[in-house]
Amino acid sequence: MITAVLGHRGNTLVVELPCRLYELQEDLASIGITWQASSLPVSGTGNIQVKLEAGEPVGEMVLSQMECADLFLDLNRVCQEINKACPFGYDEFLDMLSPKDDPSCDHYLLYRKYELTPPSTAVGLKYLEEEAGRYRATMENYKHACWMEEEEESEGMDDSWQYEEEWER
Repeated sequence: MITAVLGHRGNTLVVELPCRLYELQEDLASIGITWQASSLPVSGTGNIQVKLEAGEPVGEMVLSQMECADLFLDLNRVCQEINKACPFGYDEFLDMLSPKDDPSCDHYLLYRKYELTPPSTAVGLKYLEEEAGRYRATMENYKHACWMEEEEESEGMDDSWQYEEEWER
């Protein structure tokens, strides 16, 4: 999602976000950064240089929402939340955040009727964290609706075909 390149006293660290927090701390320590990820600004410090790059549209969107005062811990957590909410890709999530004018290009259009919460009014990384939660809840509502529809359909079905196959064997 996001590649972070950190420089400190001639050492360079390249880390992919999201990652596990303890791994991030170990990586930072490996180049002499003693700051905790929970207090390290994504913009770096006087002796820690940071460059963030996005390898895909969802990463670009995350970077566009960041502010200089945001911390590595928060950035990593938001990336983790988005990954958890989008196990099959980011298209629907991105379309939820910025709907398309052309319905045939909007991957999220099918799911809109399963939304129960309004869009977040927060800003920055907090906005993305809340929107990932809204997306996850919408997908859960969709999954539940599909399950209920499946249950209704199966109640009306005759299961005798299963028994007939068993008798034929």
